[in-house]
Amino acid sequence: MRKSTIFWITGVTIILLVTLLIYSYVIPSVSAQDVVMAGTIRQIDTDVVEVELEITRKREDKDQHMVYPVVPGWEGVTFTEEQDDAWYMPSSVGSSYLDQVILEKYLKAQGKTMKSTDNLIGFAIPDEIGSYKLRLTLRSLDGTTQPLENPVVYYVHNEHLLGKDLSWVTSENLEINKEYSE
Repeated sequence: MRKSTIFWITGVTIILLVTLLIYSYVIPSVSAQDVVMAGTIRQIDTDVVEVELEITRKREDKDQHMVYPVVPGWEGVTFTEEQDDAWYMPSSVGSSYLDQVILEKYLKAQGKTMKSTDNLIGFAIPDEIGSYKLRLTLRSLDGTTQPLENPVVYYVHNEHLLGKDLSWVTSENLEINKEYSE
């Protein structure tokens, strides 16, 4: 009986140590280096700006992910129906509380803050590997011309495995196109 007790204790200890070792080496299915973003922003009317994005993903992302274009003073992501096949148009836009929390933690770690995440609207791109071009518009918060200061696009990856948080955020500044088109 004593040998079987020692055997079980040793077996449980080995399983526990192997589980802890595996847990410590768990990595996200997609990393920030697997996502490349670039974009421009330009004012097309006194209260409307147009954002053109190209997002390239080098690995599949089966977990929850959202793209958030953030331009202080501007809100309301809208995709136009008249886009040709060269442009990807998400089936829906919206927000995710969990992604907002991840983004807020990222911004806090960067020493930045958002005035309000109430107006944080984003969208998802397909899970597959590929390059996705998007064209969207944002409207001024108060209907007047706002300066284009610090326009950024954030990619938020939300993943949990074995109880471990593997979420991350990457960002890219949008290039401001000074050309005003009417």
